[in-house]
Amino acid sequence: MTLPTAPHSVPEEMIAVLQDFMSYLDFPTLELLLSATAILSCIAMVVLRRLNPSEKGPAFWAASCLCISLVVPARPFLGLLGPFVFFAVMGFPLSLLLGLEGILRFRGAAGEEARKRLLPLLFLLFAGTSYVAGSHAGLRSLLNDGFMTVMLFLSAFFMVRGTKGLELVVHGIGALGCLLLGAALAYRWSLAFAGVVGAQIHASSRLIYFAAILWNLTTWCFGASMAVMLRARQYIVRLADYDALTGLPNRRNFDRNLDTLFVRKNGVKRPFAIVIVDLDGLKRLNDTYGHALGDRALMLTAEALERAVGPGQMASRFGGDEFVLLDRGASDWNDVEDFEQRIRRQVEREHPLDDGRKLRLRISIGSALFPEDGTRPGDLFHIADQRMYREKQLRSASSEVL
Repeated sequence: MTLPTAPHSVPEEMIAVLQDFMSYLDFPTLELLLSATAILSCIAMVVLRRLNPSEKGPAFWAASCLCISLVVPARPFLGLLGPFVFFAVMGFPLSLLLGLEGILRFRGAAGEEARKRLLPLLFLLFAGTSYVAGSHAGLRSLLNDGFMTVMLFLSAFFMVRGTKGLELVVHGIGALGCLLLGAALAYRWSLAFAGVVGAQIHASSRLIYFAAILWNLTTWCFGASMAVMLRARQYIVRLADYDALTGLPNRRNFDRNLDTLFVRKNGVKRPFAIVIVDLDGLKRLNDTYGHALGDRALMLTAEALERAVGPGQMASRFGGDEFVLLDRGASDWNDVEDFEQRIRRQVEREHPLDDGRKLRLRISIGSALFPEDGTRPGDLFHIADQRMYREKQLRSASSEVL
């Protein structure tokens, strides 16, 4: 049995190629392959969940694959039970619902509580339409395929939304599987809508099975797995390059940026400045009010420094009460002094606390300008550190709670 051409749906040439391709596939082979890939995908998602227990998506993806792996082998037996055939049909919609929910949770979409109430209602809707359609394939396709197509296109959309670069490529692999299966379902729905019934609709299901096999492999085994592992890698890189408390770049990150200024092309090195900022009175805050308030003071300082930096500048935390900033665009001491004043304005003010009190922050600043103060990183840090301690002794300021 070959697939019919739906009028005005797709070009006739594509239909002819599709008919020739699908004529080599039979349902037992497709069912076996679909069930096998679903089982492999389920195992992969379970392992992915064990390796990344903080990720919410893999648990739903494993359940999605499990539905397919259980329902497909049971379809012939359920079909013998007459009115209970709709149980076999519900496996696909349930699998897609679980897959979509997993993607939404993985991408951090809002409305999780609302979806907990909506998903059971959608499942009951599919169960009702499947029961009403019974063994009538054309009516069942007309009722359910459109909804499943929408779910797959939504899955593809949320998989790639807000991504770029390598992340877009990785997430795009998973989205591609959803689009392929969605297109196949949309094609079968178009046949049902055009009035094609009986064996022809049944034959078009070959395409659905084949697309579902690709969906299992591309969306779950490859796409979802790579997306989770990419996120894990990004998290590890962030731990290595950023301070856990303040979120600012750490010393490793700062040193890497500084090194690029000493290896510029053709040996041309433009002036730049290093600015060391020390939070005054941090030990007193920790001893008097506890480390929670001390940590809050560090976070407020980091937030103020982030507001102070502009293009070509960066702020980092080296540890303890010390922050170091880099100004790549500083050409003379006027630029450095302007940067220092901007830093002081942002940091040295009264910051409101959650309990209604205010925290007045005080800092000491020391700067060094390349190449005037040195041509090596160690020399610049030494000069800036000396100037910072000199200011600390002269001002004798301390952060305090008001």
